[in-house]
Amino acid sequence: MRHIKNVKELRQALADGEREFKIHLCGGGVVSRKYIAPCRDGRFGITNYIDGITQRLTARQLHTESNIGKAMKQNAFTLD
Repeated sequence: MRHIKNVKELRQALADGEREFKIHLCGGGVVSRKYIAPCRDGRFGITNYIDGITQRLTARQLHTESNIGKAMKQNAFTLD
């Protein structure tokens, strides 16, 4: 399992062709799956599998408008 700890690592994973990611919630007992693709403007296109909601977020917004930033800090954001 490859942990993504920051935006730089996320961008590298995307450059490597990765698109499927997981946020491990509740100590890993619950998983939130995400599809993330790079956008031409530098933002991230994110689809939440649980409800189908899509977002286009900047690196800063990953920390303020989603739980991805928090998951990165807690070592709970991984490749699927």
